[in-house]
Amino acid sequence: MGSSADDIVRTVVDALEQRAAARGETVSVLDPFRDLIANDGAEIATDHLVNTVYSFQLTLRRDEYGRLVAGATRLGVA
Repeated sequence: MGSSADDIVRTVVDALEQRAAARGETVSVLDPFRDLIANDGAEIATDHLVNTVYSFQLTLRRDEYGRLVAGATRLGVA
């Protein structure tokens, strides 16, 4: 079935951080997400990631949005 929900959320966080870094910015609010995911908190991480994206006006690409929705669906938090 492809990547796990944890991997999906992690790759979206990585992409957001990389785009910010390319602009010379850091988004320190993304730092805790890896810990949440590593500690079986992917459901919480997904919910917080969606809120963080909106609150900090981060840009999700269409494919990242699709992956995030797929991960949330697998976790039952879509």
